[in-house]
Amino acid sequence: MAIAIKSALAAALLAIASAAHGADVPKLNVERMCRESASGDTAANFDAKRCLDSEYRTRDELAGKWSQFPASDRQQCTQLATLGGTASYVALIVCLEMNRDARQARATPAAQPSSTQKK
Repeated sequence: MAIAIKSALAAALLAIASAAHGADVPKLNVERMCRESASGDTAANFDAKRCLDSEYRTRDELAGKWSQFPASDRQQCTQLATLGGTASYVALIVCLEMNRDARQARATPAAQPSSTQKK
């Protein structure tokens, strides 16, 4: 009986840990994207270190906001931000914020244009 309880407890803890991990910001390989971008166009004076700094700052920002976004948006935007083998936290947060803003705009009643208002 004690073994069954311990097994059930271990399974419950594993499920909780898995669920919590699923709510974390995904680990993206931004190093590759920044490195390839820096070597792609030398005339653009693109700095890989500055790119990485921006990506990591954005990841830290996302970590504080991640749970505020719907799971469906997080999944869709993660897929979008990793298309084509590149990855970007900047693209991820832009996608999430645009989805949020579009949802809020649809929920807000549109004001009538002044030319159609009755006088």
